[in-house]
Amino acid sequence: MISDKQYKGLSDSVYWLDPKHGDYAPEMRKGSKFNYKGETYKILRTENNSKNGMQAMAVAPIDKHGKVDTTEVIIAYAGTNFSDTKDRATDLQTVIQGNKKLDLSPMHPIKESKIDGQAISAQKFADEVKAKYSNSVITTTGHSLGEYLALMIAAENKWRNIGFNGPDPSDVLTNEAKKWIKANPGMLTNYRNRGDAIGNFGGNGTGAEIKVSMEMGTHLNPVDYHQLSNWAFDKNGKLKIPNNEYNQEAIIQQAERYVMTEYISKLYDLEIMQKKFQASGGGISTNEQIYLDDSRALTAVEAAMAEFKAVTAYVIKVYQEGMDKVEKIWKETLQEARRVGDMLTESEILVELENVGCTEKLLVIEPCEAYQKKINKVKQMGTQFDHLSNEIKQSIEALKQKDQELAQQLG
Repeated sequence: MISDKQYKGLSDSVYWLDPKHGDYAPEMRKGSKFNYKGETYKILRTENNSKNGMQAMAVAPIDKHGKVDTTEVIIAYAGTNFSDTKDRATDLQTVIQGNKKLDLSPMHPIKESKIDGQAISAQKFADEVKAKYSNSVITTTGHSLGEYLALMIAAENKWRNIGFNGPDPSDVLTNEAKKWIKANPGMLTNYRNRGDAIGNFGGNGTGAEIKVSMEMGTHLNPVDYHQLSNWAFDKNGKLKIPNNEYNQEAIIQQAERYVMTEYISKLYDLEIMQKKFQASGGGISTNEQIYLDDSRALTAVEAAMAEFKAVTAYVIKVYQEGMDKVEKIWKETLQEARRVGDMLTESEILVELENVGCTEKLLVIEPCEAYQKKINKVKQMGTQFDHLSNEIKQSIEALKQKDQELAQQLG
């Protein structure tokens, strides 16, 4: 699967399609290859729409052996080029006002002056890619206006998205897309800088937002917070989120999205397996169908289990820190009481503390017992996931033992 870092690279390099952009690269065209910081891609399709200013490209990664891998095709949409009046018109009329049609002369409108805006062209481009690569997993990405379009296209087509600093397109989505978003949380990821007024426009109706405090200090220019270059990644290509108090929710959300990525990957493997079964002749047997159903169930359970553990690991950490904190407070209280009442015995000090409602039972034992009960409950829920997963695995193994022909296909 494509990493966060690769999505960032594609969100950046799609700007090179724009003749009005400072990094314009005329060699970026259908069929050509390009390299972005060590990653090589083949361009499958491009569009530079002269009427409304939209740029987009569909690419597939090339492995170290030079093989083009269309297992996953990525559509990248370009963001705003502020020197382009058509991009600025799109920001105003589509992003802010919610109009998919574009009027390039709103101050002097004439009959039939409206044209298809970038939102409409973005969908047409996606339709062309979908028709050509119907057996591929298609994902979208972009930056700024590009992520706005990428989010919209992903939601309308039930695809996964990872992008950066994008205004939220929920106002222009169809009811069907909104229902799909509700039923499939975690499929859309819009990394936003907390200080970015541009990228945070439009609220978070899609639920795609992961808002990150970038610890950039104070900048006079608000555009500084909007730059794609602000994002950093670890050695595995995962976007780095600074571990501060504000970002705890963002860290959890990112973990959940990674679980969803793994879930999608496993389901895709099952789709490939299903095609393999069908190719064997005679359609899908009863046992083959049972295997696929059990495997889908197992995938869902494992994804839910991983998501649950990612979330509860943080919750348990908070509970543990709470227990440590109350014990620390009690020790500090005792030390201060001993210092002030240096003429009293230990028993007398404890009696005086109890008179003001300050006892180890109230401050430590009872809160720690409550925290421990919560921790045990969380762990028990995790154990239930494990049991369900094991039951499904046993069912699959029993099926393979029963059906040797199926076992050979899987082998």
